[in-house]
Amino acid sequence: MTDFVSNPEFWNEIYNSEKVNWDLKSPTPLFKRIVKEKKIITGGKLLILGSGYGYDAVAAASEGFDVTSVDFSVPANLFAQNLAAKANVKVEFITSDFFKMIEKFPAYFDAVYDYVTFCAIDPDRREEYAKLVKTLLKPGGKFIALWFPVEDRAGGPPFGINIEKTEILFSKYLKLISSSIEDATIKPRKDREILQIYEKEK
Repeated sequence: MTDFVSNPEFWNEIYNSEKVNWDLKSPTPLFKRIVKEKKIITGGKLLILGSGYGYDAVAAASEGFDVTSVDFSVPANLFAQNLAAKANVKVEFITSDFFKMIEKFPAYFDAVYDYVTFCAIDPDRREEYAKLVKTLLKPGGKFIALWFPVEDRAGGPPFGINIEKTEILFSKYLKLISSSIEDATIKPRKDREILQIYEKEK
């Protein structure tokens, strides 16, 4: 069974223990570059799904993006709110199951970003997740997916990502614009991360 990851208490326990093994304690370097350069996305309303401690949300807000950040872990969001206050930036932090956002925010965002979220959800909900992203995006909106871990692995989270299957899944709902292996976020993740950019048709 993998549905335990759909329970916020599972994640609250991890954040309360402060043993958040995936946390970089800083913005994701590649994402920080993307929002700074404004080539893939130039601005507008940006949604970060499963935003954790909020480093990426604060980085994007610091570059002028209108950021909404959602995570259903209370301690993670409290940390993120304090981080944004210290940086003196405005971010809308939502403590919620992001699957429920489909009701409130259809065709609302110019861009949606994922890093280490797709790998954390119940794998049985991956198609539901792809539909969610499509629904939340405006026509012409971009989905920025930094997939990790791109590998076969037992158990999870993180649950392994097969890039071919993932590309087929998301291409049912969005158009793939680019796919590339970038410099690793951190050395142990070398060759286990792939950046894909998708677009919702206008």
